[in-house]
Amino acid sequence: MPNLFLLPFQALKNSTAPSFQSTADNTAVLLALESTSVREWQFPTSRVVRLATKAADDYYVKFGTSDVVAASTNSILMLGGTVELHRVEAGQSHMSVVSSTDVTINITLGVGS
Repeated sequence: MPNLFLLPFQALKNSTAPSFQSTADNTAVLLALESTSVREWQFPTSRVVRLATKAADDYYVKFGTSDVVAASTNSILMLGGTVELHRVEAGQSHMSVVSSTDVTINITLGVGS
């Protein structure tokens, strides 16, 4: 199997909706990364999540399983108005986001770097 991390980022090819949006606020939001028949990774490895926001408000993200909870003390700080790529393992089926303000985040599943 090719190492897809060596390629530029590409959204899922076998998906009718490789992206979705969520709003982060003061309460941590739990999000399932994959959705059967809508967003499914083609390969067991080389998984990447692209996070993008337009607003300048910062937020926190944490990847894990269905019990993951993001907080300012245990999660990755994401700077508002930026786009970042994050590799995820096959076992990381969910992500959680939280912010001190309302932030709309675009989440795109794909491969590459």
